[in-house]
Amino acid sequence: MITNVYSYFSLLILFITGILYCQKTLKLSIFKFIPGLTFIYFGGMIGASLHIWKLNSEISSFIGSLKYYLLPMMLFLLLLKNDIRDVFKLGPKLIGTFFAVTASILIGFIIVYVFFKHKLDPEAWQTFVVFLEDGSQALTYAFLMDNICASFWLVLLITFAPMREKFNKFSGANSKEIDKIISRMHFNAAKNEDKRDYEFMDFMLTLGLGLGIAGIVLVIGKQLINPGNLVDGSFLKPLRTFFSGSGWVVIVATVFGLLGSMTPLKKIKGTDHVGNVLLYIVVGLIATATDFSTISFEDAAIYIIGGFLILLFHLIVLLILAKIFKLDLYICGIASQANIGGTVSAPILAGTYDDALIPAGLMMGILGTAIGTIIGLLLAKILILL
Repeated sequence: MITNVYSYFSLLILFITGILYCQKTLKLSIFKFIPGLTFIYFGGMIGASLHIWKLNSEISSFIGSLKYYLLPMMLFLLLLKNDIRDVFKLGPKLIGTFFAVTASILIGFIIVYVFFKHKLDPEAWQTFVVFLEDGSQALTYAFLMDNICASFWLVLLITFAPMREKFNKFSGANSKEIDKIISRMHFNAAKNEDKRDYEFMDFMLTLGLGLGIAGIVLVIGKQLINPGNLVDGSFLKPLRTFFSGSGWVVIVATVFGLLGSMTPLKKIKGTDHVGNVLLYIVVGLIATATDFSTISFEDAAIYIIGGFLILLFHLIVLLILAKIFKLDLYICGIASQANIGGTVSAPILAGTYDDALIPAGLMMGILGTAIGTIIGLLLAKILILL
């Protein structure tokens, strides 16, 4: 069992490199059906659950800190090459699907809560809306619902990525419109790219600029942890989840990335490649921190089942919407994950579809986190009355 931080991280990087080598260099046929990110995600969770490394306080703290530090750098670098004006062209269908998905999840929570209410604790509504006190039993159940159900959903959507053509045939979606926007994004990025060979200073500029901006973003984020001086006893306390240091870090990093994409910084070679490396590392960090072997499913089973039923209801509604409005898989996936996973996993999923869609996933993820906070407050009021 690995207990050393450096050994754990070395193994993680070696594992990610091996998966990507098989996918991008060897081009194994299995990756036509299952993306590399799925293997990284499942491999990380299996490794943690088999205790190949011990999630002691040192390694757990390292994972949390590194993920927090790498996230703003990743977002900034990935956004540099993209023109936000192209992202807005995805607008109406993406926004409309997003809010329809939000409604389906809200209704799903209410239906499942009413159906299982007689089997739940009186305070079970707290788990469903994540309106929790640290250390409470409800917090444990909420953690399980999030880690198991949300992780499963992300892996499922990533795995569906190569099946876009079949999905769009089912929904009747015309992919040409979105493909045209994606092609334009790639064309603009290639046009702005410096045509000379990649050099040592390009890597140093990317590394120095990325780390420098990340440092500034983290400082700014910590200054914006508690706007309005919300107190612990306030019913608005859940807003602190969004208006937290990490929430603001994502927003500020996004702003810096979008502003940078309008300057000569967008011409720096290799920023997208380094950003993608960080994307895979962040996914690996998230996965390797998920140890299912420590979970007692006996007491939490009802909550986990409830979580999957909510996802099932959401999936049925999503398929109906896709059929009625002829929605593309990319639109459905990004809108769904933005609601369920928020600012971190939405751009990860979008990047699985196409690098050019990462800004769209990020924007929807931020919106999902903000709207999710408001919906959580509304849901709390509804469940208390039921």
